[in-house]
Amino acid sequence: MNRSASIQDTLSTRIGRNFFTHSGHVPLTLLILELLLAHPGYFAGPDPYLLLGAGVFQAVVTEWLVERRQASPFLANLAGPLAYSLIETALEGLHFFEAWHHQAYWIFALAFAVLHWLQARGQQHSTLLVLTENVLRAAIPLVMYAIFEVQASAGRKLLGNFFDDSAHQFLVIVLLLLGALLGFADLNLRRSLTTIHSLAARLRQYSEWSLGREILDRAIADEGTLALQRVERAVLFMDVRGFTAWSENQTPEAVVGMLNTFYLTAESALEEVVPIKLKYTADEVMAVFPDATIAITAGRRMLAATLPMLAASNLTAGAGVHLGTVVEGVLGGQGARAYDFIGDTVNTAQRFCDAAAAGELLVSVAACEASGLQPEAWREVSAKGKREPLKAGVIAL
Repeated sequence: MNRSASIQDTLSTRIGRNFFTHSGHVPLTLLILELLLAHPGYFAGPDPYLLLGAGVFQAVVTEWLVERRQASPFLANLAGPLAYSLIETALEGLHFFEAWHHQAYWIFALAFAVLHWLQARGQQHSTLLVLTENVLRAAIPLVMYAIFEVQASAGRKLLGNFFDDSAHQFLVIVLLLLGALLGFADLNLRRSLTTIHSLAARLRQYSEWSLGREILDRAIADEGTLALQRVERAVLFMDVRGFTAWSENQTPEAVVGMLNTFYLTAESALEEVVPIKLKYTADEVMAVFPDATIAITAGRRMLAATLPMLAASNLTAGAGVHLGTVVEGVLGGQGARAYDFIGDTVNTAQRFCDAAAAGELLVSVAACEASGLQPEAWREVSAKGKREPLKAGVIAL
């Protein structure tokens, strides 16, 4: 599928967004701190690139795990500082951990790990958790500034005296207040996104009912796939025999209940042979497939699944398959449009279905030859609108 045209983000897009919205915050702040404290030539050494690499690595690990539905927010938040610490320790030794800003990296990582772990346990929209996360994020530059002042003064200033300065008090209040305000905005955004995702999921389900999952996926990737086109398709029809007479003596609720069970049973038989389009019309099921072999397999499975269910109501079913050219795409006017299949192939498949006996699957010569299946017997079928009888193969269930 062309993911660039999809409504879903690519993995690389999510990695970039993760870096700039989360995993890169502490590394970038540390990089600025070290740059201001370092001697000239800081970028000639490995430190800035290791910091940036740690942030990118954490984003990659996080989104890679999400991609594989193995998200582990606690461990993912530790991936960056762990990789950075291991490499720096190999270069500098254990003195690496004596630096306060390195210790701060781990403290922030652990704090975010706990918060994200709690959110993953079903508390994504807890006001306290979201506010805490954003206040913590606002505290990153504050803490690093305090460490910077102590280290820049060569120990003349103490970390404990940081709050004695009224300018520092102002900075603390403003940054934490901004963090809280951003937290409320983040909370509202998350709730809005949840509503949007829920609505999108419902709309996708409604679209699947009209287009079918396979067509919908293609349309999302490339809208051009909905345009009318001539293609070869295998068309399967199956309908209930005796339905009209049976329904005359039933309540509307009983008829609808039986039909819904019939549809559900037929659809469940297609889990491993997914059709391009599945369509229900009264007591009839139409399914379109890319080739004859899949269509015949589907016909066998649908009949085998629905016949016992229909027998409970003294009903039965028959089916027919034909392979040929159809016009496929979105049909209709401005007010009502649907993805459908038009052509003699569709009509002929329906005629084979009409001619099938109870519990029987009739398949056209073209479908038999394309699938390589040898029918049990051949039969001539008189079809409405056809000058000559059609030859059909009887396929065993």
